[in-house]
Amino acid sequence: RLVAQDAAETVIPLEGLDPVLLAEGKEAQGDVKFSVTRGRFRYLFVGAETKARFEREPARYEIQLGGTCARMGPSTEGNPDLFAAHKGRIYLFGSPECVKAFKAAPENYLEPDASHESHAAASAEALTKGRALVEKAVEAAGGASKIDGLKSYQEKGLATRRTRDGVAEMQTSLTWVFPDRVRQERVFGPNMMLATVVTPGEAFFVMGGADSMFDEQRAHFRKQFRRNLLAVLRARKGEGFTAAAVGAGRVAEANVEEVLVNFEGVRLKLGVEASTGRVLTLSYRGRGPGGVVGEIVETFSDFRAVEGLSLPFKVAGTFNGEAEPTLTYRVESLVVNGDVPPSLFEKPKPAAAQQ
Repeated sequence: RLVAQDAAETVIPLEGLDPVLLAEGKEAQGDVKFSVTRGRFRYLFVGAETKARFEREPARYEIQLGGTCARMGPSTEGNPDLFAAHKGRIYLFGSPECVKAFKAAPENYLEPDASHESHAAASAEALTKGRALVEKAVEAAGGASKIDGLKSYQEKGLATRRTRDGVAEMQTSLTWVFPDRVRQERVFGPNMMLATVVTPGEAFFVMGGADSMFDEQRAHFRKQFRRNLLAVLRARKGEGFTAAAVGAGRVAEANVEEVLVNFEGVRLKLGVEASTGRVLTLSYRGRGPGGVVGEIVETFSDFRAVEGLSLPFKVAGTFNGEAEPTLTYRVESLVVNGDVPPSLFEKPKPAAAQQ
């Protein structure tokens, strides 16, 4: 499943097994007389002792990743009764295939904790140069007034998805109402569309009906949308934004200066063309084919002028150094500061409520 069920629904996971013992490699049926509810899960325990241990360290013993699939990541819901323990932590999965793949190589699917990473070790010179390179990129993209004055951005294009027969093109659209309302749509066929909507008030999926996101899914998609180049450039004045120059590089025939950027939980690297200031690459650690975590590099080209902005119309992606079709994208049309219907960000009501 790509979407969550009603986020308010509470379920007994792990087939009712005691999570404290399960984390230690033992299976014992819990008793409904000893239970703790955390989020959407109600955990059962064999007795007061393990219940007390859970309550002392809930983050250690509860299901990790908010119950999303440990192999495919937060975009995929985990089955509450499809689980595995790894290094004293319990994870859920979306399918038996996901369990099998995870158990074979768990290190491929668990993202490292980067919360402790910062630019504390960067020199003052590197930070000053990094900030200057970001400002240079802003100027190359149209200037601070254009970037900071954006009210809306509507992009339609063609991307690539994997199918059982290989790969196929799909239509996509991305709509921003700045600063913090985003809707992404992907069309898989004549009657198949998945929309992902994140607003300050709520976040949900639309595919036929509408389904609220879990907290972990909402955080995941917020982070994903912040990796958009325009979002990065607009964030530069925000509290906690840091940029450190980390050296020179090459993108095809162009010389670039590489800048490591941190803001709002996002960590990525920009490749800024030395001569023009254009951002030619944006790279970060993320999920590639089959949910494997690795290095994603987006390379931008075909820059065009749109309402005073200079924006890339082509993106070519690689994963761990290899060309990856699903990271390839081509912009077909782009509207800046156009009218956006507020209904795009409103959660559809259930069919029964509309009658």
